Amino acid sequence: MNGSSKVLSSVLLSGVLLVAGFTNPVEVNSKQTTAADNHSNITMVASTIKYKVTINGKPVSLHNSSIRIGPNHILPAKSFIIRLGGTTTFNSKTKVLTIKSNGTTSTIKQGSKVATVNGKKITLSTSAQAINDVFMIPHDLVAKATGTKVSISTSAKTIDITQATPISPSRIKTKYQGHTYGSDNQYQYDKTMAYVNNYFKNYKRKFVFGFWQNEQYVDYFKNGVKVPPDYIRGDDYYDALDAAEHWGEDLRKNKIPYSQIVKVAEVESKARDFLNDQPMLRWDDAYDVYSAYHFFYKRKGDSDSYALAQQIVFDMNGYKTRILSTPPLSWLEVKINGKWYIQYDEYWGATWRLSTSSGVQ
Repeated sequence: MNGSSKVLSSVLLSGVLLVAGFTNPVEVNSKQTTAADNHSNITMVASTIKYKVTINGKPVSLHNSSIRIGPNHILPAKSFIIRLGGTTTFNSKTKVLTIKSNGTTSTIKQGSKVATVNGKKITLSTSAQAINDVFMIPHDLVAKATGTKVSISTSAKTIDITQATPISPSRIKTKYQGHTYGSDNQYQYDKTMAYVNNYFKNYKRKFVFGFWQNEQYVDYFKNGVKVPPDYIRGDDYYDALDAAEHWGEDLRKNKIPYSQIVKVAEVESKARDFLNDQPMLRWDDAYDVYSAYHFFYKRKGDSDSYALAQQIVFDMNGYKTRILSTPPLSWLEVKINGKWYIQYDEYWGATWRLSTSSGVQ
């Protein structure tokens, strides 16, 4: 999520309003279909419509949303294909996405309505798009590439996928909550966990709540001291008290016990140390979701891989977690005392806010 605040600001300034939520699709105004097909001036409706996704009748959660262009639907390629047991590869030079699933190889170029499935060209309902750095494909290509039936009901707000031979979503054996951290296979997952375990095997840094602002953090969260509404910035004590408020005001408002707040801060510190100690990364936007494996071994990533790497540390420390995605950005959410909180960076630093999303794990 480093650097994501700047991107988020530009999104908000552009007049585009995204309402967060894993299963919340964003509808593109049908009057803007031509503009959307040309990848410019895409106008998104502020209100978000929830689409429930099922595979063989079982509700599932997906990393990104469905987007509707005019009468046609396009779906996030990697989120759907991987869930159906396939793999995706995107060539950033040729702008071609390759899908492999159950012996079927399919390709489609960004902006094209024509796909190749096992060497045979087929014309699709709409063109493949790159929207907010996520490669989206027509729903009928999902069906052709994976041998499934995809039924979308606009009135019922459902996307129903039927497989002749169901693929178990738990094909990767995981340690925490079924989270794969974006891994495409068992090898990537095992390498990812080995990397993290090796780092923390030798981790010995001492944690102090609030660090050099410990006095103020204790006063704010334990002793109930508040920042005076009329204080003028420049006073060291109140500046630090203000920093504590920005970091965890919602935690205090919701009466999270002091001991739990300190624990959250300690795990956050571990995650920050871990991520800061990684070699320089290449921030890469290739219309795809990067995994924690890419972060550690390929030295490249995006907000997805950063959030997934954070997620591992919180999972290891006993928290229930999920990733919230509003493409092209992703954030970590952590369940604290029965409620979900989102952790992200603001201009003054990291902050925890009560989540308003309807995202699922």
